[in-house]
Amino acid sequence: MRVIDVRNVSKRFYLQFSRELLAAGLGRSLFRRRRTEEFWALRNVSFHVDRGESVAIVGPNGSGKTTLLSIIGGVTEATEGGVLASGRISALLQLGAGFHPDLTGRENVYINAGVLG
Repeated sequence: MRVIDVRNVSKRFYLQFSRELLAAGLGRSLFRRRRTEEFWALRNVSFHVDRGESVAIVGPNGSGKTTLLSIIGGVTEATEGGVLASGRISALLQLGAGFHPDLTGRENVYINAGVLG
């Protein structure tokens, strides 16, 4: 039985850049240039997790791991695709947020799950 089903999930962000040229000594802008750039953090990610399975999401910095977990946990919405989940999902996305450094990963999960009921 599937407990998490990620189907063709994509997430787009718009990055905004601005540049100002200040008039020397006048303290005001001569011109201001803004541009927006499209950035896809995830493109067409699909997988499923069956009851009893363990899954690791691994990759280098900036590869979209946290974005994917945020979408699965319902913190943010996918631009395209979607996630079907049965049961309750809770995300522990930030190291240090509720993690005890002297415990194993499994022990930290049990403690946080107990706190969440």
